[in-house]
Amino acid sequence: MFTTAPLAAAALLGLALTAAPTFAKDVAVRYSDLDLASSEGQKTLERRIDRAARSACDYDRYDTGSRIHSREKTQCYRKALESAKTLMASKIAAAQEAQLGG
Repeated sequence: MFTTAPLAAAALLGLALTAAPTFAKDVAVRYSDLDLASSEGQKTLERRIDRAARSACDYDRYDTGSRIHSREKTQCYRKALESAKTLMASKIAAAQEAQLGG
């Protein structure tokens, strides 16, 4: 139904999670195995996107001596999620329309 594609900064399927700082990197998010018309498939994709955004922005790595995320990492993570979720919504809508035969 859907294929695997990299999350890249302006494009869930071409979303390069390079949302802000130079340390952000491309991260692939698989969704071809998911039924995006189902709530379970959507929740699974949302979890995958969250993990990808964290990885792309090194969000789970803290600076030495601190347990607080840097402002740059926080902005990168938020922008990556925002971009991915916008694209995810369009893919979900397409999947639901295809399921309805439209």
